[in-house]
Amino acid sequence: MKRILIVLAAFGLLIALLGCSTATATINADTEITMENVDGYLTADARFVDLRNFQDMFNGGYIAGFEVVPFFQYLEGRALVRNNGWEFSGADVVDEVILENVFGADKEAAIVLMCGSGTRAGYTKEALESIGYTTVINAGGIRDYNGANKIFGDGEYNLTTVLPEVVDMTNIDNFMSRPGAKYVDLRNVADKYVGGYIDGFEIVSFFEYLEGRALVRNNGWEFSVADVVDEIVLENIFGDKNREVFLMCGSGTRAGYTLEALEAIGYTKVYNVGGIRDYAGDNKIFGDEGFTLALR
Repeated sequence: MKRILIVLAAFGLLIALLGCSTATATINADTEITMENVDGYLTADARFVDLRNFQDMFNGGYIAGFEVVPFFQYLEGRALVRNNGWEFSGADVVDEVILENVFGADKEAAIVLMCGSGTRAGYTKEALESIGYTTVINAGGIRDYNGANKIFGDGEYNLTTVLPEVVDMTNIDNFMSRPGAKYVDLRNVADKYVGGYIDGFEIVSFFEYLEGRALVRNNGWEFSVADVVDEIVLENIFGDKNREVFLMCGSGTRAGYTLEALEAIGYTKVYNVGGIRDYAGDNKIFGDEGFTLALR
């Protein structure tokens, strides 16, 4: 009988231990959640929100279980306007409906916020509490997280799409306004206003500026390294050698030649988009065929 009681007691203890190990953490307004203990709450019935920008997620990494609602790329300017830096006031809430749509209609539900350092999370917590949310926790910044749920970023992602092998006049509209990129039209200045131009490309005239200053064609359009006579001029115009540079002209010839020149001095991401005569996109600014460039 005694042996049976011992077995039953051991079984009961095992059940109790299993129950404790699978118990789901609960979150209330007084729960202290930090980057040191957040892993213990990720299974709780709560919203876990990362307020960093989207690119931060894949660049610097993220905590599995948190969803991204970017403060700067979405909330600011739509739902919130900071009138005094990071010091919150009720007047900063300009669209309560957006906040309710993002964070849910149940204002008693638990919400755990994080960002890079905890600043955005703290500000957003005050904003949500000002409109009636009762269980909002600022868990701090990912820079202080060393838990097991870290998904590491690649250190390079910047929210730009990967370019295809060929970027030309048929698809250039898909790749305008890339961060840090330079878009250069190598035609003459007058060509811009006579024949039209693609909005977003700046004129750096090949014949009117580059030739004779930075480049001298010794064998027509067949480039050789000796054609580069002033590398400094090219670097001054085109900038960082690791930036993306998109070149165009009338037919693509000047763009192809300049591409070879830039690559010869160390540029690594130069694209010959071709000639404007082949462009049929949405960013064409039409010219005035009667225009004459008169220098005064």
